[in-house]
Amino acid sequence: KDDNNLLNENFTLANSLCSSEVYLQTLIVSIENNDLKHYVRSIIDLGSQRSYVSKYVADVMKLKCVGEQTVTHGLFGGLKRRENHKKYSIELRNTENNFSCNVEVMDQNKICTSLPKLKDPKNIEELKQLGIFASDICLNENLCLYENDPKEIHILLGADTAARLFTGEIKNLSPDLIAMNTKLGWTVIGRSGITENDSSSTLMSLLVNDVNISDLWRLDTLNINDPAENQSRKELEEAAKEHFERSVKRDNEGRYIVSLPWIHDHPPLPDGRKIAERRLNSCIKALERAEKLVDYDDVLQDWQKEGIIEEVDPMQEIKQGQHFLPHHPVFKENSTTKVRPVFDGSAKERNTPSINDCLEKGPNLVELIPSLMNRFRVGKYGVIADIKKAFLQIGLQERDRPYLRFLWKDRGREGNIKILQHKRVVFGISSSPFLLGATLELHLKNAPDHLKETAQQLMRSFYVDNCVFSVNTKKELARFISESQALLSTAKFELRVGEHSPTEDKIEERQEDRKVPVLGLLWNLPKDTMSLDMKSLMKEDQGPSTKRKILSTVHRIFDPIGFSCPVTLEPKCLLQECWKMKLPKLNALQIPRCVREDFAEDSKLSIHVFCDASQSAYATCIFLRAESADNTSCQLIQARNRVAPLKKISIPRLELLSCTIGARLAKATISELGLEKIPIFYWSDSMNALYWIKRNKNWATFVYNRVLEIRKLTNPEDWRHISGTLNPADLPSRGSNAEELVKSLWWEGPNWLRIPIEDWPVSETIPDFDVVNSEKRKTIVSVTNTTTEQLEYFSKVSSFRKMTRITAWIFRFYKNAKTQKKERKGGTLDLEEVEAAEKFILKQVQSQCFSGNEKLNLQTFLDSDGLLRVKTKISQRSDIPTFRFPILLPSKHAVIGKLIFEKHVELSHAGIQILMSSLRENYWILKSRKTIRQVIRTCVIYQRFASRPLEVVSAPLPEDRVRDAYVFEVVGVDLCGPLYLKNKTKCWAVLFTCAVYRAVHIELVTSLSTDSFILALRRFISRRGRPATIYSDNGTNLVGTSNELKSVDWGKIQEYASVKKIQWKFNPPSAPWWGGFWERLIGMLKSILRKVLGKASLQFEELCTVLCDAEGIINSRPLTYLSEDNEDLVALTPAMFLQDVKEIGVPDIDQIDAKRMNKRFFYRQKLCQDLRKRFRIEYLGHLREFSKICNESKIKEGDIVLIGDSNIKRINWPLGRVIKLYLGKDKKVRLVEIQTKSGSFLRPIQRLFPLEISQSEKSAVPRPQRAILYPQ
Repeated sequence: KDDNNLLNENFTLANSLCSSEVYLQTLIVSIENNDLKHYVRSIIDLGSQRSYVSKYVADVMKLKCVGEQTVTHGLFGGLKRRENHKKYSIELRNTENNFSCNVEVMDQNKICTSLPKLKDPKNIEELKQLGIFASDICLNENLCLYENDPKEIHILLGADTAARLFTGEIKNLSPDLIAMNTKLGWTVIGRSGITENDSSSTLMSLLVNDVNISDLWRLDTLNINDPAENQSRKELEEAAKEHFERSVKRDNEGRYIVSLPWIHDHPPLPDGRKIAERRLNSCIKALERAEKLVDYDDVLQDWQKEGIIEEVDPMQEIKQGQHFLPHHPVFKENSTTKVRPVFDGSAKERNTPSINDCLEKGPNLVELIPSLMNRFRVGKYGVIADIKKAFLQIGLQERDRPYLRFLWKDRGREGNIKILQHKRVVFGISSSPFLLGATLELHLKNAPDHLKETAQQLMRSFYVDNCVFSVNTKKELARFISESQALLSTAKFELRVGEHSPTEDKIEERQEDRKVPVLGLLWNLPKDTMSLDMKSLMKEDQGPSTKRKILSTVHRIFDPIGFSCPVTLEPKCLLQECWKMKLPKLNALQIPRCVREDFAEDSKLSIHVFCDASQSAYATCIFLRAESADNTSCQLIQARNRVAPLKKISIPRLELLSCTIGARLAKATISELGLEKIPIFYWSDSMNALYWIKRNKNWATFVYNRVLEIRKLTNPEDWRHISGTLNPADLPSRGSNAEELVKSLWWEGPNWLRIPIEDWPVSETIPDFDVVNSEKRKTIVSVTNTTTEQLEYFSKVSSFRKMTRITAWIFRFYKNAKTQKKERKGGTLDLEEVEAAEKFILKQVQSQCFSGNEKLNLQTFLDSDGLLRVKTKISQRSDIPTFRFPILLPSKHAVIGKLIFEKHVELSHAGIQILMSSLRENYWILKSRKTIRQVIRTCVIYQRFASRPLEVVSAPLPEDRVRDAYVFEVVGVDLCGPLYLKNKTKCWAVLFTCAVYRAVHIELVTSLSTDSFILALRRFISRRGRPATIYSDNGTNLVGTSNELKSVDWGKIQEYASVKKIQWKFNPPSAPWWGGFWERLIGMLKSILRKVLGKASLQFEELCTVLCDAEGIINSRPLTYLSEDNEDLVALTPAMFLQDVKEIGVPDIDQIDAKRMNKRFFYRQKLCQDLRKRFRIEYLGHLREFSKICNESKIKEGDIVLIGDSNIKRINWPLGRVIKLYLGKDKKVRLVEIQTKSGSFLRPIQRLFPLEISQSEKSAVPRPQRAILYPQ
């Protein structure tokens, strides 16, 4: 990895008015590039380790980029932002043209503000007397290249360049001013007594520190390009359901076993034993007072016998975490079970999570009560039933059981506490309703075919564990009861039928007036009628009717069907009339006097200012956050709110007002507490207000004045976006009563402030550009162009159809306003009105874009409506006029972009050819193909199916492929198969490929296990020698072998046996072409086996022999050109490097001596050297050319892409965001890290399909408003 490519830089610029002039080392230099030459004002800064050039100069001089570099800028060591800079190599000359040098610079939007020139006549005269020519003083700055001000600095020469420029010659002009000579000219540095009214003091410091890789993912870094995505509630619910489907299973009895849906990266869950012990004492006392202790214990005993709970040995070692649930009794005299335990999953200590905080609730699978009641009332016979102990019939996986433990008093041993844990789902855990609903849904979906109809009806009849349904006949009633009980019993659910409508033969038996509850209502069984439960209302005392009593009464009437709404309307209206807002008593509210009471001495402090607004008020609140090694705490410092003005103001403006008072209050609070040196964060949930604050544009008066004040009081880069649901300022902006305020976390700040800064929530700020741009200052001229005003109005409408209909309604209003009431037209718009509006809009577009001076190379004419049309070659055809004479339209216009986009959606997101053909029916759009392409590229749906994968130029062969090495020193390995033996056993061929000489070695294995592959590797090493490097894909057996090798103590082996460690390198996932040098030979092996074996099956020894033959054939293939000339050298083959040159005949023993042996050895060495020389010239020499040239795709961090997968359909490809780029040695990106909802992983860019268009394409054609919404 190139460490020079990541820099952590602190770049500081500060400007303020000063009383005396301070001069920095400025000078004028000449910059040249080809035929272009300009003078540029520059500065020498020894506090910078790098040199810079402004982007303006780089564009004007047409400098050629030689590379890119990622730099992290920071302000006074505080908040930082990451930027990507282009690098250039420029040639600088002095003004006398007798010295030049080449400098490597990086581009920068702005170097610094305009710097003053020496003005003191005495100093200037002294320079003349000393014969010093200072280019920045003697030359006119108007000769220099500048963008806005001649005094601008466009080149910064840092310490990397300045060291070779100084000559060491210094002249003192005054005690505070000196002149220094450089090879580019004289410079002046110091202070002078002469001042200018518009002078400024500029402090510049550029510091390059060591690389801190953690800064790449710090969420407090400003302008971060790759914020982690917050999963929406829908995505989290889908993830919980996917987790359930993956983890659910059934035991031998048919019972479902589920796993708890833990939240990813949830905070550590404490064991909760202390609170469980306290609640146990309270539980026992309550049971003793009610004389139900024995009954309560009997229930737990029965649970233990039924296998619902189990006792845990307290001496057993805890191998994982555990958590204790408090429980308390619930008494129900009218039930068969008079007392039952209820467990509290929300119990927690202060500043610690409960188990419910660590679990996903999952999607709501419960049917709505009104829907159930409607279906309950459809059939003739109504039935209510429930599942006996529904939650307790679903088993829990063993790894989750320790987190559902509880304490109970051992009846047999006085004073002893025993530990019990649940084996089934617990009622009281937030995810339990979801687990029950998902289990029932899964079971009913998998019902046998003959019970499908009953299963479908059951799925629409459950409310948690209660079943409410109706049927039309007695036969259906009996069948449904029997089939539903049989179906649910296979999953160990016992469906108990409670009541049902009386049948004709049993009406006489049930004449008593008996009512049973059904989902909050009362069901009179003999009369088969429904009524409200008014018992609690009838017991109400007859005291005075207060607002509280009216409110309580209205809300206690539960009527999901709504048949009593005429009756309940009267008290609601009475409540509306009599209710007036009054301040509650605030005596119960208390806050600590000392805000730092709980702060540690070494705490890191930070200020957090939150702003929010509603239609009725706007507010701000300030929290002080202290972070120490042991704890992080927050405390409310101050808060303010203001009632919105009587004159109605838009919500974005009110949000800006909240930011204004937030900036004011923060300024005063920080000053009063002396906290100027600690970091400060400003938070708002308004993306529009943040857009105004961060951009110093010519806004309208209201926005401009407040943005100006905010930018004076705060740094715009300190403002951040926060979701409205996480904003504590929402409470004072909307109001609250005292009771809610006491119970809320208002005093301690939001929960996410107490977690590490890396885990803070982040979100992208995409404002409503219509609202934002509406606050731009309007320019008034003496002669107005009404057409321009209309087109500006049209550009604010989201679609062409809406634009047309609005215009048509305006025309109708205009006509109706001029006619009498009886003659006015009403009803919906007709076709003529819509067509007239469309023609008017297109005529305005033509009048703006076609002035009459354009050379269109088209025959045009004005029709009777004043529209410019095109004469085509088919004008003599008998066809509709619009086809023969289409309307002429420009290419780059907002209205045309909306027209094209609307037609594109209307044609089901058609492609360019179909869309262009359809538009040609009525319109002739200039450069239509290019314009249509640019518009539909903004359509995310189209891009999802039409985008092409990213491309990158072919990389040079890696060093391991072309370096000098012995055979099989660098190896690529992969498996192919399976191959089938005669006994139907599977086996696989392991192919070891030499990366340099392309030789192969084949082994046969009978399984894909790691141990089997290690044995094959041992055989390979024993016969071919130990490789230094092994390349492979990510097969599980290969990864397992790599892990085995990592566990070997290679240092000890090397010490005694001089054995080098084998380096194992894995290709990234989904990139088989990265292993092309062995994949090609696997294809060759398969081809040989296909031709030799056909459909034949061999014995193991026979197959080994065939593989050895195939190995010999592959190793004998020519690597170089096979010449037909018999005098040419034999073509090189891999086998030549595997074995020595063969000898002919048997050597004479008498001729063998030491001299001849040495001679023969050197002769063999020479043959090997000649062989390698031929390999270099004849083989490697032909690998220098790239076989494929392609256009390089641009990708950057933060891009949204589709992740291609050849194994699934394109519509199911997941979305991802690029969070990190990996550069190769040629500075090309071929591998990226992708963040998805399932996590992050590596992918080659050839697997990525971009969904966003480049910045140049965005500016090419106005973008339809509907197309700016990217998937999050």
